[in-house]
Amino acid sequence: MNNSLIYSHENFTRWISAILSPIILIGCAIGNIASFMVLLRPRLRRQTTSIYLAVLCMAEIGTCYTGLLRQFLLDAFRLDIRTINSWACRSHIYLTYVFLRLAPLLLALVTLQRYFYVTQRAICSLKSTCIQLFCLFIFVSTAELHLFSFYDLTHSDTRPRSEHIPFECTVDKLHHNTYYEFRSKIYPKLALVAYTVVPLAIIIIGNVLLVRTVRKVSQRANCKAKKKRSVTRMLYAVSVLYTVLTSPASIFLAIAPASYQLAPAFRLQWTLLRLLFYLCHSVNFLLFCASGTFFRQEFISFVRSNCVIQLNWRSNRNHAVDIDGMTKFEEEILNPPLKCRTPSNNSVTKSERRSSKLNETRSAETPPEILKNSKS
Repeated sequence: MNNSLIYSHENFTRWISAILSPIILIGCAIGNIASFMVLLRPRLRRQTTSIYLAVLCMAEIGTCYTGLLRQFLLDAFRLDIRTINSWACRSHIYLTYVFLRLAPLLLALVTLQRYFYVTQRAICSLKSTCIQLFCLFIFVSTAELHLFSFYDLTHSDTRPRSEHIPFECTVDKLHHNTYYEFRSKIYPKLALVAYTVVPLAIIIIGNVLLVRTVRKVSQRANCKAKKKRSVTRMLYAVSVLYTVLTSPASIFLAIAPASYQLAPAFRLQWTLLRLLFYLCHSVNFLLFCASGTFFRQEFISFVRSNCVIQLNWRSNRNHAVDIDGMTKFEEEILNPPLKCRTPSNNSVTKSERRSSKLNETRSAETPPEILKNSKS
């Protein structure tokens, strides 16, 4: 009975993941790439918040295609990228956690930046934005470097060691017992505080203060205030959805012990929470379109400009094909030879000037008596 329950849970989990994961991956790629291109258009990239949101789109693509793609291949084709070799194990788990950590910290940073910009407490330039993003990337890359150092293809840490059980990408608790205790007991709680609780507190408090400030500023109702309000609404929508969809998975990982991973219900629960988590990283484009007026306008103009460019390219190509396909008779009619062409206006005016100069020289050379006789 217990084995059949485990088998039914596993099959149902694989079926859900194999169907929903490709939809989320396709939506993540299309939506985030479109958002990235629109956010970096000249009208929107004047706002430094748009640069943060554009980088966030790239981080979310990395999050989905390192985490969710691996789970989809594992559930649909029983292919685990991390078990290819030791290098794939270490590099994949390192990149997965780097992208996972970047998203909440980026949202917290852009919330602080937006609040300081709207309240005019700090000057936000492109140079300072690039420096902040670079420092954030260096911090996350360094903080998660321990994963690359200690993870390897080794015996499972949750199953008894045996020759029949394949290796997993995990920590060898016999050789690295101190780090294994740190990773199992201390690191999840540190990650929960550093990458979930603190960023969410900054996001929630910062957005509440932003809403109050923007309402005061929007009373002046000019174009600049409308642009500030539009970009702030986009940030507020992304922050609220991120808080709602990612918190359950983070709390579940921090609370669930390592031994619970062998329970029949763990795989189903974790799959549903994981899909909910990755869904948050694929709906930014819809949020931007729903909450940002200037984003919608820029997206429409972006689509129209691309359509016009394609139509002009096709018309020019068809015109070139028509000209190349003309016969000699048609080419002679459209482009007659030089002998048959009528003289231009410039040539007529030049001939008139020459005739007038000749008449003046002739009149100057003739004596005045002849001129009088000719007049009479």
